[in-house]
Amino acid sequence: MIPKFPRAAASYESFRRWIFSSARPSVRVAEPRDSSEGELEIQARWFGGEFGRDFVGVDGERIEIVQFGHWNHAAGPDFTEAAVKIDGRLLAGPIELDLDVRDWESHGHGVNAAFEETVLHVFTDGPSWNRFYTKSSSHRRICQLQLPQYAWSQGPPDFLPEAFPGRCLSPLSRMTDPEVDSLLLSAAQYRLQNKAGRFRVMAGVTSREQALFQGVAEALGFRSNKTAMAILAQRCPVEELSAMSPIDSEARLFGVAGFLDHELVAERASADGKVYLRELWDRWWKVRGDVEPLRSRAIPWCFSGNRPLNHPQRRVGALAAIAAHWELISPLWEKEVNNLERNVNNSLKNLNHPFWENHYTLQADPASGRVRLLGRDRLRDLLGNVVFPGAIGMAGEAGCTGQEELLWSQYLALRNVDSNQKLRRAGLRLFGPDEKRRKLFTAYYHQQQGLLQIYEDFCLEDVSDCEHCPFPEQLLQWQDIDRRSGASRGRSEAVSLQ
Repeated sequence: MIPKFPRAAASYESFRRWIFSSARPSVRVAEPRDSSEGELEIQARWFGGEFGRDFVGVDGERIEIVQFGHWNHAAGPDFTEAAVKIDGRLLAGPIELDLDVRDWESHGHGVNAAFEETVLHVFTDGPSWNRFYTKSSSHRRICQLQLPQYAWSQGPPDFLPEAFPGRCLSPLSRMTDPEVDSLLLSAAQYRLQNKAGRFRVMAGVTSREQALFQGVAEALGFRSNKTAMAILAQRCPVEELSAMSPIDSEARLFGVAGFLDHELVAERASADGKVYLRELWDRWWKVRGDVEPLRSRAIPWCFSGNRPLNHPQRRVGALAAIAAHWELISPLWEKEVNNLERNVNNSLKNLNHPFWENHYTLQADPASGRVRLLGRDRLRDLLGNVVFPGAIGMAGEAGCTGQEELLWSQYLALRNVDSNQKLRRAGLRLFGPDEKRRKLFTAYYHQQQGLLQIYEDFCLEDVSDCEHCPFPEQLLQWQDIDRRSGASRGRSEAVSLQ
């Protein structure tokens, strides 16, 4: 039988903790990593509620974020009109978030009157030996919060190792196909459960609608523009877009994204692009002064390395089309359906836009033929990374275990998406040159997700070039868990769903 949700996830989590608890210290990264995350990305995660609401301050204060406030797009503190309880005392005022606690002084906040009323200074890093205190221009001491996720070992280093077979290749080759598949299945359920938990946290901080809208935006952004699209969704909340006409909400999205500058409108666009841009500009300039961010807070788009279909402007166009039909799309996540994949595909596969279904960018000439806004792989990724985690998160919040299990069985039936560099490296690391086995264990979406979870947990967690990684030796431990739980029987039933 298929392991119930989240029973398989619990097995993998126990296995994972057991390995790390018995691992040699050299396996883990001992110092805070030099994170590649930029300040805007950390701010987006904070504002989206990913870090939670309840914290312990640097001096042991009990901190509760009652209201995250508004993300400031102009000069001054990062978040205004926030409300924070510190040891039970409610304070209202701005919140500043920096990568390093010392940025408070190096950026001049300590002598800037605009930061005088700041109630909380959030940061990710600081000096190893000396304490740095945050003070206002009147020398008032400001409560400090170092995000616990950055206080010590932060998991995988910010590099991808070369793709070569790892030491786990030998023990994995001795495991039966059902045993390997049960490992991937359990890791995939653990990954899905974490995504569902992230959705619940974000929904609790904002709303279900906004959490889903941000998830959709992130999925449309792919890896290179995931954060940029999340920031755009946060700066253009779906509740506000839904209250506008479709063309007004579209102008808001493209304007806040920074794609409606005058030079682009006047000179560089194609003939039909100028008509479209003029329509957007005529609406954007009226609200521009209220919502356009400063250049220093502009969304950091990545334009290199993307296929034409994935150009950021086209992804924003797809998000605009989804926002225009949000009243039809948003209920999909709440329906109890026997085939969520078919229901979502039928609703989204024919999503169209008069300009973006035959243009790659605002400047480009029309394409030779119609190009779908959402292709097969993008729909599959939306299902796996947004729809199913969101639906399972809702079901878990409501205590509907039967619905969770139904969704889990449907999730197992999802076929794969196109491989990417990270997935190829993970497959080579764990299965070596055995292409037949790599294909066997990446045929389903959940297998790919499980493989990525193991790769991130162990391959990227190890800094000994595979030499001290405990995963290979402990695979026998998984075989014992698998035999006791009977998880390896789940594969045949997953296939029967097709």
